[in-house]
Amino acid sequence: MENLGKCLICGSEHFVFKKTHHHFLESGLDNVHLTNVEIGICSECGEKIVSIPHSTELMKLIAESILLKPANLDGAEIRFLRKNLHLKINEFAQLLGVDRVTVSRWENAHEKPSRSIDRLVRLSYAMEANIPETVMDQLRKNFRKEEADSKVDYFVPIPLAS
Repeated sequence: MENLGKCLICGSEHFVFKKTHHHFLESGLDNVHLTNVEIGICSECGEKIVSIPHSTELMKLIAESILLKPANLDGAEIRFLRKNLHLKINEFAQLLGVDRVTVSRWENAHEKPSRSIDRLVRLSYAMEANIPETVMDQLRKNFRKEEADSKVDYFVPIPLAS
């Protein structure tokens, strides 16, 4: 642990940084965990300060992970992608060609977007955020695989000639 100096809240000199795990709820997602993050903790008042270097790059990496996940996007992930593009809800709705109320319903888990809309959200984000070509290639592969996985074989008995 490294002594930082004075706590910005209570003025105590018992403020130290340590590298630890951080449940990154500030991202708006409940499943993001960071390791080896420096967290300053005041032993007097309990104030915590999380130091996240290169936060813009971190948010892009989280967004890319969301884009490449195999399951459909949930509301929190759609909100994360929208906010990561720095778009207001009505701007995002306009980009997607839907009503702002629809986007709100997705983000608040009152309605699930269709599979087509899920793809539209991912592709719109990819286009607007100018994601790396390697990520775009993987997204294309995922879409093609998803199509192949969704195909159903039909077994139809052939009637016997009488």
